[in-house]
Amino acid sequence: MQFLIFAKTSNYHVDKNHAQIKFCYNYVYLSMKIPIMLKLFKSWSLHILFPRACFCCGRDMARKDANPLCPECMADLKPIDGLICKRCGQPLKDGGRYCYSCRKSRNFKCGFIRSGLKFTPSARALIHNFKYQGYINISKFFAPLMHKTFRNNPEFFEADFLVPVPIHKSKFKKRGFNQAALLARDLSKLCGVPVLEALERKIKTKSQTSLGGKERLENVRRVFECANKAFVKNKAVILIDDVCTTCATLEECARVLKKSGAREVLAITALKE
Repeated sequence: MQFLIFAKTSNYHVDKNHAQIKFCYNYVYLSMKIPIMLKLFKSWSLHILFPRACFCCGRDMARKDANPLCPECMADLKPIDGLICKRCGQPLKDGGRYCYSCRKSRNFKCGFIRSGLKFTPSARALIHNFKYQGYINISKFFAPLMHKTFRNNPEFFEADFLVPVPIHKSKFKKRGFNQAALLARDLSKLCGVPVLEALERKIKTKSQTSLGGKERLENVRRVFECANKAFVKNKAVILIDDVCTTCATLEECARVLKKSGAREVLAITALKE
């Protein structure tokens, strides 16, 4: 800070007062800036120590960004709309009431299935990080999308319980959580329908991801059992799962629930492949 001091006494006092005013202004200015600078320093430090990246493309993201994906990858998330299968919700390019798979049989135990998003690369990346990398907060991102699906379909309004599709106890021990149970919990907070873990997976099976349609059906046959028959009797329940591909898992779960006395079984999943 420069002080302009001249020989004459009168000018000395004037310039001294000017310097004091300037000093006070700079002090106040710095006092206002320091909290902002500290906040920025904290933000930069956290970003260096705990960087955030897009779950799909890996692009660097700001810590304050609430979305799990960058704007470009968020644009790849596609809701399911337009012409869809009346039963499973599969998008139909050429119209009609049912998709090819659902036209083969009408004797379904799970009669109404809807999903929040299409199985795009961005959606797949989210599910992969959710299930296999342990980013369980992604459930809170999917829950509002599933709630929107719930609200858009009056068929769900009379449901008594949300029933998550179970995983085998060995997989639960390894992973530490059941992704379907987390989705059911977060969806329940939004829609008000209570969660009932009515099913158990008594047999460990292969992953469904590498199997075809018929193989999927055989892979899940008789692997579930109902642990709360008294609670599901005469009730309408909504099965909750992360991905619906061939509906084989949902259909087998519904068969067990119907056999245990459930009045109606529907389903909501995060994604439709």
